[in-house]
Amino acid sequence: MQKLMFIVMLSVFGLCVYAQKTGKESKKQANVPEVVKKEFAKAFPKAVKVKWGVEKPGEYEAEFVEGKTETSALYDAGGKWLATETAIAQAQLPQAVKMSLTKEFAAFKIAEVELVKTASGITYEMVAKKGKMEYELVFDASGKLLRKNT
Repeated sequence: MQKLMFIVMLSVFGLCVYAQKTGKESKKQANVPEVVKKEFAKAFPKAVKVKWGVEKPGEYEAEFVEGKTETSALYDAGGKWLATETAIAQAQLPQAVKMSLTKEFAAFKIAEVELVKTASGITYEMVAKKGKMEYELVFDASGKLLRKNT
């Protein structure tokens, strides 16, 4: 009898958590301006598994899959495209970036590699880890380190 009661209580708790999660996701989706959704749909007609979030006030991020690639796109409240981040393999980095990594971060493990497109050009972002040290790195296509954040 106690097992049955425990299972029923666990099921009710699980349903409550699921209902709250679904409500929050719907709320986020509802807050995205229609113009943003329209511009996104035009730019990424094959996007699936789209999840919207607010990057910061006035900026909306769509995380989605296109083909088999995880991608995110950032828009302002007026529907203007700001950036696209696409997950790539480390092997897809330009040779100049690979050389900079070998020279400056040889002992680090590189993860979460992304190609970032903005109106001003293309950059490559990644995480470099070594023990307790962790950096977010940003390179341009020529291999120049643009940013190194802890």
